[in-house]
Amino acid sequence: MKLHSFQQYSHDLERGVHDTWITTRVKSALAMAEPSLGLQIHVKTHGGTVALSGRVNTHKQCEQAVALTRSVQGVVDIDAKDLLTHVFTPGSIPQPPNAEESAEIRPQSSAKMDDK
Repeated sequence: MKLHSFQQYSHDLERGVHDTWITTRVKSALAMAEPSLGLQIHVKTHGGTVALSGRVNTHKQCEQAVALTRSVQGVVDIDAKDLLTHVFTPGSIPQPPNAEESAEIRPQSSAKMDDK
């Protein structure tokens, strides 16, 4: 029984080290290609499946991240559903969701009237 437990532990440890190695290689590939990708994209690996998450500026950067991840040896599958792209309409100012506050309701600043 102890031999089976040790073999299972050894296998789990080996898989964990392999996943960590893949994560490190993917993060390095992203940072070497474009330093901002290495900072914007979070990488997690489980059983050879790499999960990419975070927010990038363009769809091209998203595609580049997936292609770079695919090029790393040991990657079995890629999950990029949590890799989001900023989408802005040119000339518009992005508004946060649920921005219901208007200028009329905004409270006065804390500056004293006597300071004028």
